[in-house]
Amino acid sequence: MKKRTSLHAPSARTETLVARTGEHCPTTGWWNPLLPEDYNSDVSSRFIGKGSVVPAVGGTPIIWVPSNNAHLQTEY
Repeated sequence: MKKRTSLHAPSARTETLVARTGEHCPTTGWWNPLLPEDYNSDVSSRFIGKGSVVPAVGGTPIIWVPSNNAHLQTEY
């Protein structure tokens, strides 16, 4: 007999949500840039709307990740 799985069963894989410069943002919220350690810039989180094109930082394409401390952000 074939083994059935529930549609609501938790997935064994966990995927990290990321957005790359030039792509459309997958979800609205605060995003942090993943910058190389040697990058000399004080870049903070940015609020990016779903469907917006994800920006570069200083002309350099980068990867953005959702902010873990979005609730602390007060600037718009």
